[in-house]
Amino acid sequence: MIKTCSITKAIIFVVVFQIFNSCTEKKGSFHGEVYKTETGMFGYRIFHNGKLFIKQETVPALRGNTRFPDSLTTLRTLDLVLGKLNKGMAPGLSPEDMEKIKTHADIKK
Repeated sequence: MIKTCSITKAIIFVVVFQIFNSCTEKKGSFHGEVYKTETGMFGYRIFHNGKLFIKQETVPALRGNTRFPDSLTTLRTLDLVLGKLNKGMAPGLSPEDMEKIKTHADIKK
């Protein structure tokens, strides 16, 4: 009888936990992709819960309409932004952030 009661309590706990867990929004629900623009340059899209959240075709943190020079630079930038978003941080990048991924030397206006 005691063993059956313990199993029942464990099952109830698991069911309640699963219901609670499925109702809470997960921070890590951001994902992205690099794509080639109509002009032959690169950009990235970030999705949140299946909906477009950010579409970026210019390098953030730099003045003007500086385009990404290649897909690798775009991917590095996307990874940095996704990392911030998945930690609950704002997606904005600074010139120092761009320095970290070493895109500043590769970017041409």
